[in-house]
Amino acid sequence: MRGPGDPGPRAAGGAVDGGGGVTASGVPGPGAAGGAGLDRAARTRRPSGTGEATGAGPVALAVAAAALLAWAPWLGAVAYPFRLLTTLVHELGHGLAALATGGDFLRFVVFPDGSGLAYTAGGWRLAVIPAGYLGAAAFGAVLILTGRGARAARSALGAVGAGLLVLTLRYALPSLFTAQGLGGLLALVSGLALGAAALWLALRAGSAAVVFAVHLIAFQAGLTAFADLWTLIGLSRLGGAAGAPATDARAMAELIPLPAVVWAALWALAAAALLAGALRAAWGRGRKAS
Repeated sequence: MRGPGDPGPRAAGGAVDGGGGVTASGVPGPGAAGGAGLDRAARTRRPSGTGEATGAGPVALAVAAAALLAWAPWLGAVAYPFRLLTTLVHELGHGLAALATGGDFLRFVVFPDGSGLAYTAGGWRLAVIPAGYLGAAAFGAVLILTGRGARAARSALGAVGAGLLVLTLRYALPSLFTAQGLGGLLALVSGLALGAAALWLALRAGSAAVVFAVHLIAFQAGLTAFADLWTLIGLSRLGGAAGAPATDARAMAELIPLPAVVWAALWALAAAALLAGALRAAWGRGRKAS
């Protein structure tokens, strides 16, 4: 985690009280045919995105691609945009939770090592602090749930793209005018680039490509969130040792007297439950594609 360069809030890691009631939270560094009901002989080619089923092929490819990106170090440059995307979702999770509980979302930054900070004021900290890790897991779960049907997958990808564009412009742009300007610039550039890419895919790509992209993003978000939580568990085991970085789990332990490692483990279990539940709901028991 990195501290701020600007003299306002104190941001040594996860959700730490800062001056003026501002807090900073962040990530520590580290083939079914379509047209059901139509006569097969009379079926004609339809425009992509009309809800036709694409089968499990694109999903299987997404699983293989996500596994390859996760366990092939030489593909680090290819995996890096997904690392940044998960950090963006994590920081936006903190900020949106603050807004949803009556607080303010001031700004956020992303650093080159994949860590980030979200600056919030007010809100219910019991919701704001875990919203980063659990928000990333929920993001992956929602994409899995909406990704099986081509129409829903296209809508979800478009929503992700539009959301990234709007939220990045609103909450990353202010960081350009602080001492954390480089972190604000990376947040702005990565958010706009990833948002534009998602929106382009939603508008122009074929159905199979859209389903593949949605599941690849979902699986990568889930794997990265688990990697972050594993790192968090390791950092939390340091307790209050000198030099131990501030984390979301340690911030939660200050509110409710459970060890930080317990909070990290609970969040990991909750993330696993969200993702497993989404996979079961979307693909379990031979459900027909919608």
